[in-house]
Amino acid sequence: MPILCGSDLSAASAGVLEVACALATMRKETEVILLHVADLDEDDADRDQQLSDRRIKLDAQAAHAHFPGGRIRVELLVGKVEEALVDFSDTESVSMIVIARASRGTGRVGTTATTIIAHTRVPVLCVHAPEPWLAFAKKERPLRVLLGIDDSSTCDLSMQFAQGLRAEGPLDIILGGIYYPDDASKHYGVKADNIIDRLPEVEGLLARDLVRRFGGDPTHVAARPRRGLGRIGDHLLELARDEKVDAIVVGTGQKTGLGRLGSVSTVIALEAPQSVICVPPQANVPTITVPSVRATLVATDLSQFANRAVSYAFSITPPDGTVHIVNVVDDDKELSAGELAELERQLAALAPVNAAQTVLAHVVRGDDAADALAQAAARNGVDVICISSRGRSGITRAIVGSVADRLLRATRLPVLVLRPS
Repeated sequence: MPILCGSDLSAASAGVLEVACALATMRKETEVILLHVADLDEDDADRDQQLSDRRIKLDAQAAHAHFPGGRIRVELLVGKVEEALVDFSDTESVSMIVIARASRGTGRVGTTATTIIAHTRVPVLCVHAPEPWLAFAKKERPLRVLLGIDDSSTCDLSMQFAQGLRAEGPLDIILGGIYYPDDASKHYGVKADNIIDRLPEVEGLLARDLVRRFGGDPTHVAARPRRGLGRIGDHLLELARDEKVDAIVVGTGQKTGLGRLGSVSTVIALEAPQSVICVPPQANVPTITVPSVRATLVATDLSQFANRAVSYAFSITPPDGTVHIVNVVDDDKELSAGELAELERQLAALAPVNAAQTVLAHVVRGDDAADALAQAAARNGVDVICISSRGRSGITRAIVGSVADRLLRATRLPVLVLRPS
């Protein structure tokens, strides 16, 4: 699919066209579309002359671009810049849009870039400086990229986009994860004395999870958890500055109206002094890496039915992986050292005979079993949780509830639920 390069006929746009051609060459694409949208009124007296002059400049940009073995198709449209560019990208089924970072709309709040990002269905690269991208395309030096990671599905797409870039050329990737002490301490089940100070234990766990979630070869990948006190976008900008990156990659939920003012992608697109890549939720991004199961948590209360989930945990965990067998006891239940050791022995004994996996038994405390299991899973960095559900229904389920049901809401991990026969 071709790359679409938006031009406002400036010198900056000429550099952006060079980037678009270089990326197309790396991807073995044979066409780049150079598009200029003229926002002219129908009753402009010199409208035809303006269009003629702009066409000449556009053709000159195309003629001076370096795209060996490829074709630059020149298109000149009349209309509102953002609307025309987005509509054209949909019609032509382009793979991405490349525009100048400094491109601004006329008489509108915000930039042309942020409006395009909010409405397009393809990734948008806003180029601040062409030089790092051209050096990356020539494999002269790695492109240093900050990838903002959160728990959203759009983040999955931005990670795959970054993996795709990595497959095309040398990349140094900084994984940026912004955490808030109160939320993070609850998620991992660790103690936080206040909601202001950094949490070194949380940062260690989060760094582990960032690298594991990104997946693939961890070479040239570094995790940088950062405590948050304000907007996530502001913290990512600080991290990008500290790490001296060439570009920031984020997913966007494409918020509109007032919600757009505080969105991470909007803050970064408006204020970043680096190039910015925004990947929308509808983007058709090839899948480069897939999740892998390396560690599994299985919950049991040591009843016959609950124990049945243990074998399923071993069935989906590779031989070199780890299975955590967990039992939850109430906070107010007294256990002697001997009783605790006996519980752990019983849990470990549930492992299949001659199991190749590493088996770890845990007795965790908590008034809410679902929360305690979710926190144990997060702390131990597991990929999947297995649990049996007793299948309560009707008034019993409404009053008593289900640990499995609550666990589905308490964790962000996949949960395999074994139902009663």
